[in-house]
Amino acid sequence: MKIGLINNLYKPYNRGGAERIVELLAEELRGLGYTVFIISTRPKLKKDNEETPVYYLESGYSDLAKWSYTKRLLWQIINLVNLKKYYQVLNILKTEKPELVISHNLMGLGLLTPRAILKSSAKHIQVLHDIQLLHPSGLMYFGQEKIVNSLPAKIYQKITSAKFSKEAVIISPSKWLLDLHLSHGLFKNNKNAVVSNPLTKNTSVHTGNSKNFIFIGQLEYHKGLDLFIAAAARFTDYNFLVIGDGPLYKTITETLNLKLLGRKSSEEVSQLLKESLAVIIPSRCYENSPTVIYEAAAFGTPVIAANLGGIPELIERFGGLLFEPDNLDSLIMTITEFLAKGISMKPIPPQESYAEKILAKI
Repeated sequence: MKIGLINNLYKPYNRGGAERIVELLAEELRGLGYTVFIISTRPKLKKDNEETPVYYLESGYSDLAKWSYTKRLLWQIINLVNLKKYYQVLNILKTEKPELVISHNLMGLGLLTPRAILKSSAKHIQVLHDIQLLHPSGLMYFGQEKIVNSLPAKIYQKITSAKFSKEAVIISPSKWLLDLHLSHGLFKNNKNAVVSNPLTKNTSVHTGNSKNFIFIGQLEYHKGLDLFIAAAARFTDYNFLVIGDGPLYKTITETLNLKLLGRKSSEEVSQLLKESLAVIIPSRCYENSPTVIYEAAAFGTPVIAANLGGIPELIERFGGLLFEPDNLDSLIMTITEFLAKGISMKPIPPQESYAEKILAKI
């Protein structure tokens, strides 16, 4: 069977967990003997990746955060009805003739993409990763939950809901995210299921033989990086390592115990996870099912995370400590509790193939 994977970003332009999930899914599907191709976007004036078969469509999505509000608004309107992207995707699907298409984040590829999939006669699975179909920003901050209930958001939701056929199967990594979509009227007539993201397969185990706390992710305000940095100033006997890239990179001032490591390879991140005391996830936005928690759990590395979105589901499953979102005092108290008592992470049972669990839903 030939399977198409669609996501708005893919290596080498990847920057978040959704892209890593798509990459792992492609690897698993190929390992099961399926033929896989990928449709994604690339910034304008960039050359395509040599990896094949990957179809990169030009998009301004990567630069969206740099634009003015008016320009972003116009871009979002075009994204809803982008006929050019619709025909580009449709032509690829007609050429490749997949029996199944598994789509992920569609921002930048256009929200007519589900119609192109339906037109191609392929079966369709849509995997949710955030609230992009509920609000164009894809973000909902703690304390600002009403953003998805505003009149413009409700109009947007009516439009996005109409883009998906009743035949599409909806997959969400967390019950929280699926319930949020259903409560706002999306996918009520679609078959849906919660399927956890894949666990990274590791042959080594957590050693914790350092005095490092680590942050892994995009260096942006909504990730709560400022809370991590503030905590570093309170625990000067420990090292706080920042791993990742993003708009805040150049604003961070290193100290004796705060180190900015930049982007690291998967192998380097794995080594740091294995050696660190704990990974801290201080997000102030609602997270769906953070990839870093799965990666930490695979090693048995303790997790300290904000009590938001789908995170509590993972803490219940793998172990860890929760703190009150956007609350430095709560984070400091939780780190103190961890240093005093530790965290017993739960053993990970043998995992089913993520790809097989996804395919079982059709």
